[in-house]
Amino acid sequence: MKKVLKVSLLSALIAAVAGCSQYDASSKQASLSTSVLESPVTIFLSDDIITMSPEASDNVTAIAVQNGRILDLGDKTELLKKYQAHPDLTVDKQFQDKVITPGFVEPHIHLWMSGFFLGFDFITPGDWNLPWGEVKGIQGNEAYFERLREIEAGMDEGEPLVTWGYHNYFHGREMSKALLNEVSDTRPIIVWHRSAHELFLNDAALSYLGWEEKDWQFEGPGGDQLDWERGHAFENGMKRILPDLMKFVMETGRFATGMERTRDYVHSGGITTAVDPGVIVTPALYDQMVSILLEDDFPMDYWLMPAGNVTYMMAEGDPEKGKEIAEAQLHQFESVEQIQWMPKFVKLFSDGAMFSQLMQLKGGYLDGHDGEWLQTPEDLEASMRPYWNDDYTIIVHANGDLGFESAVDIVEKLSKDKPREDHRTGFHHLGITDKEDIPRAVATGSNFSVNPYYTHLLAERYSEEGVGKERAEVMARGRSFLDAGGKLSMHSDAPMAPAQPLALVWAAVNRLGLSEEKVMGQEERITVDEAMRAITIDAAYTARLEGDIGSIDIGKYANFTVLDDSPYKVDPKDIRDINVSATVYRGHTAEIEVANAGLKSTENNQTVMKLLSRIPSSNAHLGHNHADGDVCESALVFQQAMNESIR
Repeated sequence: MKKVLKVSLLSALIAAVAGCSQYDASSKQASLSTSVLESPVTIFLSDDIITMSPEASDNVTAIAVQNGRILDLGDKTELLKKYQAHPDLTVDKQFQDKVITPGFVEPHIHLWMSGFFLGFDFITPGDWNLPWGEVKGIQGNEAYFERLREIEAGMDEGEPLVTWGYHNYFHGREMSKALLNEVSDTRPIIVWHRSAHELFLNDAALSYLGWEEKDWQFEGPGGDQLDWERGHAFENGMKRILPDLMKFVMETGRFATGMERTRDYVHSGGITTAVDPGVIVTPALYDQMVSILLEDDFPMDYWLMPAGNVTYMMAEGDPEKGKEIAEAQLHQFESVEQIQWMPKFVKLFSDGAMFSQLMQLKGGYLDGHDGEWLQTPEDLEASMRPYWNDDYTIIVHANGDLGFESAVDIVEKLSKDKPREDHRTGFHHLGITDKEDIPRAVATGSNFSVNPYYTHLLAERYSEEGVGKERAEVMARGRSFLDAGGKLSMHSDAPMAPAQPLALVWAAVNRLGLSEEKVMGQEERITVDEAMRAITIDAAYTARLEGDIGSIDIGKYANFTVLDDSPYKVDPKDIRDINVSATVYRGHTAEIEVANAGLKSTENNQTVMKLLSRIPSSNAHLGHNHADGDVCESALVFQQAMNESIR
């Protein structure tokens, strides 16, 4: 129940005449500017307001909001006295006993891709706590098929069944068209693997999608990764059929359901600004995404950024043409209300993914395998140059120390060829970095956005496998970036890590491994205040939005996240468990029913993640090797398919 007090000009005057206040309402009204008097004012009260502002005083307990922006802030007694004669004043007390922070800013998240998987029925090894309900983890072959049959029995006749989360290490290696036909030989059934890199279909699904055996038989890449007899498509073979699958997901309403759930899921973490680097969409997907996100209250800004690596490939290695294709997307898919393309921003790629151990490492891997380039240094430089010369802000995906070093080399070279002020090139992810390269990057004017959840999920495993203790314990550095004078933000890259900024704060401050018994790289811990800056004002800086969001300051948007407890006052190990009760977006409150949604912190999930972390990286088509479903590689699969469908 909201405790809102309406104060009219008449009641203020009566109070003054009756002697209930020493305040002269008429004289104070005259002191308020005409522009302030023309629109309603809401004053939010809280005994604990975290402003993240160097300008605000330490005793802010009230925020005055008008027309979606912060009009004033200060001590509640003084602010209420200052505005009590306003003819349309609302005093909002609903957060009086809660904590108000600036709205959380997510500088690297993938809403469009989450829309695919969140629209499916989950049958996963792990437990989930989601805004639309809890999902209990399933292990064992018999239990998996029992749950699949249960879902099938509850569906309308003819409705396709699409499920996500099957993993051969937990649900049995036997999965095939024949087994799915036993569940139903009339209902289309599609089983999408937990890794997102493979799927299985029954005969009814193959027929529903209009495929014949000849459609799965071809020469070239992926030709041996489509198995008609088993109904199994994986890796490049899956890419071949993905455009039809994407069309199916949209036309059957799965994408619509997924986007509705994505909207609630992202909001549950207290996010009021989401930045999505590396988006390529079809017209149908974009239109549906926009209409779904905006059909109800959408309490956040969603900023999109083109994937310059994909447009470079579409242009067959012509950098200027690749830039033209990227820019054409901004005109083809117009910005609408809160869904905007970031002006003159682009995302490019360096090396491979952390969960695959495909990042490029200077010292190589302990087992001798090689990392991969998503864009070779030559291609990265070539594709980056036209954007650099046109004063773009460039975001570079870089995971390994060699990938990072190579990208820094390129920025140094471009800076020498064409010096720029405040270019804000951002290096994102930064799984393994060499401390010696960090000051070089700072000197170029670049900034850093780290995924600190790497440390929690991977550091213990990688200490023993592939990377080694010395490098693994300091993965996803924090302190080194700050001590070098760098600007640091933190992101989830969701759905790779939880879309919960407080979970990122917890990971960066505590640096606990998956066992939660060992601190990984204690010297890289950062303080709670530094971590809070990294999900508010410094995250806004990364996206060039610090003039409008990121701190509670006069003139900025009235975007707040409301917590039950202060991250500064609880035990640091409890930060991720703080309840997010609501957000305020441009002055309007949006309550949260299920906070901190995502994988639940349960004993079952600890076991699941530990087992996943031991999966060898050589079983590519038997479950792949992504302990948490690597979003970067998966995104490339989707982007390639979209590219083909656009053509």
